[in-house]
Order: sequence, then structure tokens, then C-alpha cells
Amino acid sequence: MQRWLRLIALLAALAQLAAMVIYSINLFTHFDLGIDFAILNQATSLIASGHLNPYNTLYPHPFWSDQFNLLAWPLALVRVVFPSSLSLLVVQDLAIASASFLVIGFSIRVAERSFAHPAAKLLVVGSVALLAVANPYAWQAASFDVHLQPLAAVGLLLGLTGFWEKRKVLPWAGLAIALLSGTEAALLVTGLGVGMFALRRIRRSGAVVMVLGIAWLGLAMALNAHQSTPLAPSYGYLAHSSNQSLIGIFTGMITHPATPLATFMGRGGWIARIFIYSGLLGTLFLPALGASVAAIGANALQSSPSFITLQAGFQNYPETILLLAGFPIVTAWLVSAIAKRAPRLAPAAVPAAAAALSLAIGAGALLYDAGIPPTWLIIPPRAATVLDGVHLAPSTQVFATMPIIGRFADRKDVIPWLATAQAIPVCSSTLEIIVSAGYGPKYSMVSEVMPFVKNLARLPEARLVTEGTNIFVYEVTGLKKNQVLVAPEATIRMATPSDPRCAP
Repeated sequence: MQRWLRLIALLAALAQLAAMVIYSINLFTHFDLGIDFAILNQATSLIASGHLNPYNTLYPHPFWSDQFNLLAWPLALVRVVFPSSLSLLVVQDLAIASASFLVIGFSIRVAERSFAHPAAKLLVVGSVALLAVANPYAWQAASFDVHLQPLAAVGLLLGLTGFWEKRKVLPWAGLAIALLSGTEAALLVTGLGVGMFALRRIRRSGAVVMVLGIAWLGLAMALNAHQSTPLAPSYGYLAHSSNQSLIGIFTGMITHPATPLATFMGRGGWIARIFIYSGLLGTLFLPALGASVAAIGANALQSSPSFITLQAGFQNYPETILLLAGFPIVTAWLVSAIAKRAPRLAPAAVPAAAAALSLAIGAGALLYDAGIPPTWLIIPPRAATVLDGVHLAPSTQVFATMPIIGRFADRKDVIPWLATAQAIPVCSSTLEIIVSAGYGPKYSMVSEVMPFVKNLARLPEARLVTEGTNIFVYEVTGLKKNQVLVAPEATIRMATPSDPRCAP
């Protein structure tokens, strides 16, 4: 029986990996890669080429201070062997498929220890396999650029299952992977430790994990390594005062609890989905619940709801996989508890009921969420063909609109279109402007892009390189480093003071 169950785990993970790699190649060849992909593309390509302290020119600050994403440094080793930025998408796919394989494997081991009836084993393992592979948060994570959350999910899963099974080295290695992936994972680690501490079996390890997560968060805060999520714009509304520091925000939440409660209530449907796609019963497993509450709280309380919605599924993917790991454990607890009163009912009926309930609710929600329009399959083939013909030297500076900037970011100087009025610092002898009109949910509105294109056509320093299907590529030469090109009016002005993005 165990041999067949392992085959289920392997085939499910391989099927998910194959489908995701095909999908990633489609995203890559169609240039459906935006600013989040651009950030990691720039960082890993620069690190791989020897720039060990890369500067993030998309949101100007040193890359290491962007959520403390230190995992980018070992990830850059992949770019040394496979220089194409497609490798980042493949690594993300591997991480998601690995998380599925790990959680299914864990469910097999729990089932072998806890269930005597073969049908019970098959039902629980099969349910976990289906929930892992069909998890829409996993597919949304693979659809939306590239992020480190899937790698964090693998590390957290190794930590959780390793501690539960009393392993010595593996769980700590997993937590190291998770913490290196950023400050959000440190929240998950802290919550994981709190949940572990509540269970006698892993209480000591839980205390250490909790302290480790808090210490890592403290280090990130002390180094100001969370610049991509500044406190005031994201959580300042919770402070109810001018003091929008971390202390002021926590004080405001305590003195005005109705504000965070109203925010949670307003986003309750999105929060519920995280638990629905995790087998439901896993919610009762305290370590997974603790980690999930910490991360969901941080994501749901942001001023923008985008961090808790399914469209940005990468943000909450780790919670879904951790909660799914709790599904077989809680099912085993129920079997043990019910067997004392109804020994004939528990062995197969309880796992069957748990599996049926979880799959039915998950399938119902999936049918509803399948109607959400895709947001990252946006560049048509003709436009992609035009973009594929753009070949840039590594020293060329790039200014591009958000939906297509990802693949052009493997260089020192790349700047995104962020607003209707924007000064682009001249950092090299050649500035390549790549703009798309009408593609993507924002930042590429025709009404904003087309006036800029018309103004560029009148600029003596600008030359149209190629165009097609609302894609325009201009090359601007002859500018000096103390100048800026202003969008959308396409005028040249002196830059004061010098932009940090042009620093050597």
C-alpha cells in the first residue's frame, strides 16, 4: 500500500511541475512578466556577474533592504549556470511542486502510522494530493512573476514536519531557508513557534522557533530592511495618531480595536478561501494555525486589500500548504477520539467524511474562483514577437512600462513607469524606452502612454527602433548624466540632486 501511495505523491508532484513549467515558458515567451519579476531578475543577474551588493533601481534602495530577501544570493548561483531569467520561473515551479510532494509524503507517513484501514489511507492521501495540486494559490503564485514565498513554503514545511517527526537537522535547515526568504516568512516562523509551544510534544522546539522568528524580525526592523512595505502607507491608518511607527500602530490597534476588526470583516471572504483550500481540518493543527494567523494578519490589515486576495496568491500560498499538512494529523486525532465510542465507525468512515467534506467545499470554491479573470496573461503573440526582436547591450539603461519590464531588467540601470509625471535619470550613454499601451491592469493606460509616445517622436535625441501592436521602442542618445528625461511630456531637464540610481 505504501508503495502505491508514494507513487501517487510522485505522479501528482511531477504532473504539477510539468504543467507549471509549460505555463512558465508561455509567460516568458509572451513577456508577461512585470515589476516583481524585474526586481529579482535584476538582483540575481547582478549578483551572478559579481555585483555582490546590488542596488534595486526599480524602487530605489539596496536590494538586501527589500524585505530582507537574502535568499537571492544563493539563488543567483542558478543564474551562473543558467543565465536566462527563465530559470527563476523554473525554480519557483520546482519549489511549488516540491512543497506538494513534501506535504503528500508527510500525509503518507501520518496515514501509515495512524490508519489501519487501507481505504482510510488512500482517502486521506488522495485528498491531500488533490488539494495540493489543485490549490489555486499555488497556480496564482506561478502566474504572477516570481517571488520567494514558494521557497519559504518549502522551508516552513520542512520545519513543521521535521519537528513533528523529531528529526534533528532537517527542520532547522528548513527554517533557515524560510528566514532567508524575507521578513514575511519570519512572521510565519514566529507564529509557527507559538503554535508549537502550545503542544506538549514539540513545546521546547516551539519556544526556540518563536524566539528565532522574533529575533529575525527585530534584526530586519533594526536594519530597516523592509523598505518595499513601509509602515506608514501600509498600516498607518491603524495608529489613529501621527505616531505611525510600529509602536504607534500596535497602540492604535489596542485602543481602537474596531478598526482592525472592520478590516478583517470586510476581507473575510478572501481570508476564508485560505482555509477552504487547505482541507479545513488543518485549521485545528495549532502550529499551522499559528503561522497562518500571523501571516494573514499582516496581509489582511494592509491598507490595500490586494495582499489578501487570490489574485496575489503568492502572498498566502505558504499558509495553505502548512494548513494542508495539518489535515492528516487532525483526521488521525478524530479517528482516535471517535474510535473510543464507535470503534466500527472510525477506521474508514471518519477519514471518508473528512475527505468528502474538504474536497466538496474546495471544489465548490474552485468553481467560483475559476471565474476570476487572469491578470498576467496579457501580452498578445504579435506584441511578444515585436518585444522578442529587441536586443539590448548589458550596459544599456532601460525605461519600461510595468507589464513588460520583467525580462529587460537583467542590468544595472532599469526604471519602471510608475506615474504620469516621472523624471527618468540618465545613467548611461544610451536610454532604451520600451512602452506598451493598454496591456495590464495598471500603469499602461492608452491615455497616458500614447501622449508620451507622440512627444518622444518630436524629441531630436529619440529614435524609433521598432513598433507594433501598441508596443513602441525608442532609443535616446546624446544625453548627459546630469540630465533627466521627463515623462510624459518627453522634455530634457537638469537633474538636481543626482539620482542614487546612477551611483557607480
